[in-house]
Amino acid sequence: MQLRTLALASLAALAACNNPIPETAEETGVSTAAATATRLYASVGDNELSFETLGTLEERDGVRALIIRATANRYLSGVLSFVPDDAFGDAHVISERRFEIVLHEGHELNTVLSGLPLFVRVDTSTGTPRSYTARIVIAPRFFDFRGDSGIWIDEAVNPIYVVQGNTHLLYRGRASVSGYVDWLSVTAPDGIPQVYGRPNYRLDWSYPTLYQAIDPHTVPLTFSAGADDGVAMQKTARLVARVTEFAVTDGDAYDVWPSPDCDPAVYTCYHSQPAGTTDFGQCGTYRQVLRCTY
Repeated sequence: MQLRTLALASLAALAACNNPIPETAEETGVSTAAATATRLYASVGDNELSFETLGTLEERDGVRALIIRATANRYLSGVLSFVPDDAFGDAHVISERRFEIVLHEGHELNTVLSGLPLFVRVDTSTGTPRSYTARIVIAPRFFDFRGDSGIWIDEAVNPIYVVQGNTHLLYRGRASVSGYVDWLSVTAPDGIPQVYGRPNYRLDWSYPTLYQAIDPHTVPLTFSAGADDGVAMQKTARLVARVTEFAVTDGDAYDVWPSPDCDPAVYTCYHSQPAGTTDFGQCGTYRQVLRCTY
């Protein structure tokens, strides 16, 4: 097996206003995307593959779907997207060296945004090897920050485990405000989170609300902070579905990237919480906690 990744490229100035983010990733076997990265690259043998980091939501098969696009340096003969033991989403070759992955709104999109990696088998008619597998992680991320520097918005929106109703999945972001203010509010045409805490605020979305916030991805959310005398500062940011991790291998994907077991630290955190605890966001991500709920 040969596994080699390249550094991030094609960085665009899409973030601003006191949300500093590293512009390069370490070569650790997985390329990771900052909010400014427009494309991720990886290679195996003499094959190179790149993914656009920003997914777009379009109409497919009569429903909305997230479209992730990729480009290869060899002629493509076939692509297949899958998760362990099952085909997942739809992958299509759209030109000699380009393909797309279609994840329909609802179960498919929620599953990948909740932290399940997606595998893509790529077959080529030229190059060596002729078949290899990509692994990508897609996550909700803020970018395109504009406005007052006194409002800080975390780029990451993470899936967490919260006992509630018929689903234990919640998506949580974070924001903070400098100076003395009494409140922070978030407004948008759709997709407004529940806002808790001061001055370090939690932003909580259910999946249906999160989906409304990312579609269309061109519409920003507006963050306003103030006191009794009115709004003191404002900032906007767009929430999108983004490819945040990418790697390739010509080995067996299940051997290279096995499904993780319960992490002992997460297990200890989950089982040490007081009786009646419903929010386990402090213990890890949704899938990390889910693996330890036995």
